[in-house]
Amino acid sequence: MGSPEIFQIIVEYIVVIIEIIVAILVSAIVIITLAKLVKLLLSKIRKEQRQVYVHKIVARMLRGLLIALDFLIAADLLQTILEPTLEETAVFALIVVLRILLSWSLSKEIEMGAKEELNMHKKDI
Repeated sequence: MGSPEIFQIIVEYIVVIIEIIVAILVSAIVIITLAKLVKLLLSKIRKEQRQVYVHKIVARMLRGLLIALDFLIAADLLQTILEPTLEETAVFALIVVLRILLSWSLSKEIEMGAKEELNMHKKDI
């Protein structure tokens, strides 16, 4: 077994480990977010205040998902290094573009949530 084969095996294991970490991360984010939302719904907080907490919970969830997307892009990049065919590179480019658009969309959602929260605080003052 030569050096290139060992490198390929190591990179494949790293990709699988990254994908497992992302799956655990996304699962944890979803479970924690759902638990916080249920807890919030069962609380006796005023409706206006509840909205502020919902925005905070959703913003945290979106930030976590952005981190998970970054890890997936890294895993895809490593996978493409292993199989640098034109077809694999084109598929990788398409996946990265879609994930970047999703990241951008999530970032805008977080920004809008932060602006809404700031406006709500200004109204309270």
